[in-house]
Amino acid sequence: MHAADPHTTAGTRGAQPAGAPGAGHVDPEGGVGALLQLERLESLIFRGPTHAGERIRLYGGEVAAQAMLAAGRTVPPGRALNSLGVYFLLPGDSTVPVIYKVGVARDGGTFSTRTVEGRQSGRPILWATASFQSPERGLSHQVPPSPARMPETLPSAENALADDPPMLAWLSEVTSRLPVEIRFPDGSLHRPSESGHIAALRVWLRTRHKLADSPEIHAAGLVYLSDLLMLAASLQPHPHRIADGNVWFATIGHSVILHAPARADDWLLYEVESDWAGAGRCLTRGRLFDRAGRLCASTTQEAVLRVSEAE
Repeated sequence: MHAADPHTTAGTRGAQPAGAPGAGHVDPEGGVGALLQLERLESLIFRGPTHAGERIRLYGGEVAAQAMLAAGRTVPPGRALNSLGVYFLLPGDSTVPVIYKVGVARDGGTFSTRTVEGRQSGRPILWATASFQSPERGLSHQVPPSPARMPETLPSAENALADDPPMLAWLSEVTSRLPVEIRFPDGSLHRPSESGHIAALRVWLRTRHKLADSPEIHAAGLVYLSDLLMLAASLQPHPHRIADGNVWFATIGHSVILHAPARADDWLLYEVESDWAGAGRCLTRGRLFDRAGRLCASTTQEAVLRVSEAE
């Protein structure tokens, strides 16, 4: 399973040390683009970079984006990602390179399907399926985004949460680990949604650094962003917040369906709703819109959600 809290320390044993032979390293100043630098070891095998510094649990959006890139580099030219489904099996270790082995499931006239297994220290941590499609025309419709203030008119997340020290501390820790920017069109992460949905939130987000002008890199950047803050929506109907020390969650599965190209380094509006929680699990679904209101991606996520009751 993948711990959705990106700053949780991983307790993996038997890990190779940072700097293992042949392992690349993430440039701390390189942003999300540096995280997406894969090394091709064989035609269907790729290696991700390691992180310098303390051992932490890998953010799920990072390994999902890397798996997507590995798969995409094995399909016929001109085919772009249309859907990705990921199961997180074990926590990832930031100091150990992830090896991605791609399986060729199918190459049809329009679609290509790939499987991806991500492994660390001989153990599987991720299993994914990815579908890629050649350009095609078809019927078109979409739901519109709900009205929201544009990100340039909003205060920074730090200013928006200045009166909420626990939430500010939690979010500051997240953004110190993940090179992303966040703004809240409704003023806070846990303000009740005006949509009337039982559990919903909205957030503007983008990568902190510019990305290369490559469609596959921006698709991977969108996958990276799509795993962020989804589970907070599941807490809306309850007297708990994501920053509470007694809340524990871990993503089981995450899926992304891409509808239109989008720049991950420009602001995207993420509308997230949680329709159900129970039996120690929760389900969330999301929609990512660009600033023009175009629906660029839809997401779903299942996770373990547990609250430790006070003794």
